[in-house]
Amino acid sequence: MPFATKSGRRIHYEVEGRGPPLLLLHGLLQLGSHWTLKGYVPALKDAYTVVTFDSLGHGQSDTPHEPGAYGLRRRVEDVLSVLDTLSIPQAHAWGYSMGGWTVCGLAAFAPERLASYVVGGWDPVNGLRTAYAALAKQLPPEPVVDWFQVLLMSAQRAPELAEAIEAGDPEALRLCLKACEDTTGLDDALVRSGRPGLLYCGDQDPYHDAMKAVAERAGAGFASIERAEHGGAWAKAAKVLPRVVPFLASVTR
Repeated sequence: MPFATKSGRRIHYEVEGRGPPLLLLHGLLQLGSHWTLKGYVPALKDAYTVVTFDSLGHGQSDTPHEPGAYGLRRRVEDVLSVLDTLSIPQAHAWGYSMGGWTVCGLAAFAPERLASYVVGGWDPVNGLRTAYAALAKQLPPEPVVDWFQVLLMSAQRAPELAEAIEAGDPEALRLCLKACEDTTGLDDALVRSGRPGLLYCGDQDPYHDAMKAVAERAGAGFASIERAEHGGAWAKAAKVLPRVVPFLASVTR
């Protein structure tokens, strides 16, 4: 089982296919293998060297209980650890939700390693605040909301997420969420990076309008996934791939 350790943390990764390197970064409570399970890797591996990995706190990667380990700059260090282990100087990066947050971090802290970016289901301006505000309207009034428990209850409806949660480290996963809460204003990083990009979002996801506006400012493409909320725009690869694959083809010719 391959691991990258250059960041000082063990990050489990997998590689399939051949062609230009393409990183796929999963969301919170997901695993790198879920990109294969949902059909993304099988659709991409004939054209790209597809690199997936378990983000820190997930799957076979390390699960430290220090909050600072999960900050965005440290996440980027983990990504670079995988790239350096594979001797990849620059890669195309596609991330969904928390993975999209990490791709924004690459644009902020290591744009020279980024050939192009695809960000799905993440508001680079306000991050999780946007999602929390939308969810709060659906919940009974409470003085304090445990957003981690709200997330777990929703995620466990998907069998693969329920399995990952059951096998995972709850404290590490909670720290992952907390780290994501503290990061906003990443839209400027995408604009400054100058890299070609595509943002996409389900049309029923509260992130949708903010992401569309960021794409316009960054000179990036934007794809609206019809009749899809946040989870749907991840799970419905048949709707997503026809919007993303042409963009990837245009930047890897």
